Amino acid sequence: MGNWQIKNMKNILGLFFFISLGTYAQKIRPFVGVSGYIDTDFDKSFFGDLKIGAEYKLAYYLKPEIEINYMFGTLEELTKRDDTGLVLSLYAKKVSAINYSFSPKIILGNKNGDGSGYLQILPRYTYSSIQASGHRVSRNSTNFSKPIEEKEKTYDIQHSFGIGLGHVIDFSDENSQSLAINIYFNNIDLGNALNMLKQDTRFKTQDVIGFGLNYYFVFKKRSI
Repeated sequence: MGNWQIKNMKNILGLFFFISLGTYAQKIRPFVGVSGYIDTDFDKSFFGDLKIGAEYKLAYYLKPEIEINYMFGTLEELTKRDDTGLVLSLYAKKVSAINYSFSPKIILGNKNGDGSGYLQILPRYTYSSIQASGHRVSRNSTNFSKPIEEKEKTYDIQHSFGIGLGHVIDFSDENSQSLAINIYFNNIDLGNALNMLKQDTRFKTQDVIGFGLNYYFVFKKRSI
């Protein structure tokens, strides 16, 4: 495991510790979630993320939250052939990012908790540590049994602002457990790291739309 992975694993474990304290705090709710984003450059036109975080209740209408997510995607494999259709090379690319986000989340509606759900607005600042990798396998004209392999990695640091809109449903009045269905406008550009690889295609993942689910949980009765 490289230094990039070790550093980010430490940060994720630190957030897990913070979230575990949150299960006993009066105003903190941990959450876990998953999101998917649509981009035609990716295999099956999709890349996604897995996330953990915590929400803090400043007031009913203001519940800022922090989040760490692991974003990942595999791009379509490129195949180069000669005039007869013989495969000369294969080139596979993938990208991943560890994203640290803060959102001053704003709640709209459902002040009386009538079970109909409520809306949330998620303006979001994100700091991203991005890694892209490429793997090219080429035909060896002097020894067909030993193809030529090339591997490379690139890195990028990025700051971005995005926004999301979601609908939240509470599971019960006794437990602070909720499910949020969100739509995101993503401004994290994984293309900067991808474009440093030795290939001609150019990538950009800013201004894409995503959909996600967040599950908020605190296994205790709500305070009155």
